[in-house]
Amino acid sequence: MRPFHLAITPSVPVWKSDNLLIFDLKFYNGMLLYTEKWPGDVSCIISLSTEPLPEFGVKALSYNELPFKCITLIEKELISATHLQGVSIVLASGDSDNQLHLSKLCKKENIKCVYIIEYIPETRYQIAALSTSNPIVKIRRFFYIWEKERKRVAAFKLCDGLQSNGVPAHSEYSEVKNNLLFFDTRVFENQIIKDNELEQRVNYLSEYKPLRIAFSGRLIRIKGADHLVKFALKLKQINIPFHLKIYGTGELETEMKKFISKHHLENDISMLGSVDFYKILIPELKQTVDLFVCLHRQSDPSCTYLETLSCGVPIVGYKNRAFSGLLEIFDVGWGAELNDLDGICKIVADLNSNRDELIKKSKNSAVFARNHDFEATVQRRLDHLLSIVNSKK
Repeated sequence: MRPFHLAITPSVPVWKSDNLLIFDLKFYNGMLLYTEKWPGDVSCIISLSTEPLPEFGVKALSYNELPFKCITLIEKELISATHLQGVSIVLASGDSDNQLHLSKLCKKENIKCVYIIEYIPETRYQIAALSTSNPIVKIRRFFYIWEKERKRVAAFKLCDGLQSNGVPAHSEYSEVKNNLLFFDTRVFENQIIKDNELEQRVNYLSEYKPLRIAFSGRLIRIKGADHLVKFALKLKQINIPFHLKIYGTGELETEMKKFISKHHLENDISMLGSVDFYKILIPELKQTVDLFVCLHRQSDPSCTYLETLSCGVPIVGYKNRAFSGLLEIFDVGWGAELNDLDGICKIVADLNSNRDELIKKSKNSAVFARNHDFEATVQRRLDHLLSIVNSKK
């Protein structure tokens, strides 16, 4: 097979400090795997950011240390034909409004173009609705979303394929040719919970000790963080023995801590802040968590779902379209309607009495994750790209 040059144009940025490039660790690990498995050159065309660095999960390297070619774009710089010289196929971000011109550009330059898509219009409207209370600003944002979605659909009509992260995106853009469904994760095969580890953890459930519940993610309303502390209070009021660990930071952190103090929940909730994903979060989920609560209001295909399941931890959450789609495919959790916190609490109360059901879905979660580990998912996506780049023009 002749070598092909794959260019990846992500939605995530890169940071620069002196002669170092600082990458989001999850993105960098993905680039490493693509570079290792792709039969040809791999490069990324990525925007520079001036925003503060994340607290955890970064990788800093000099240009000379990079195992792939990297072209950096200054703020608001669009990808041009010059950036794509020698490229055979582009894997572009369909969620990035500044990349919607790429399918047209690639067609002109005789380059294959495949988009990745995660968000559906519903999710974009949900985020806009929850991020502002000003009705005029909200209408403007809605119009902007509507206008960009028209351009997105037009761009997808010109592309050579689509990689849809999660069931909602796959369904929303079902008419786009070569549409691949995948579930994004950054958990490697050797990091997925082993049978003996799972047996050891579920033995705790058989002893009917307090439920060990967790959440990880940004502490913002669209992720349902404001409902987490209310959820804990309701469980306490109905005398369900539990402890809730909350991993993450965000704009609601101070508000949540005040709620905990006001309702004397200090012994029931631990606010653990941002922790290292691989070194702390994954091991703790595997060893000390029985149930993950995910009160996302938005229908995005959060990595949280697959990464939680890889720890053999089932999920109880709001039935947004992403979680509902996952539950339709495999029996890995329980759902209640959006904002139905009483429904979530009833599910947890039932599980507290029926630990066998919790154990069963813990095992289902591990089985599902083993079929969707990071390496296997990347290989499916690369096979999809290869089938397109090998197809006739």
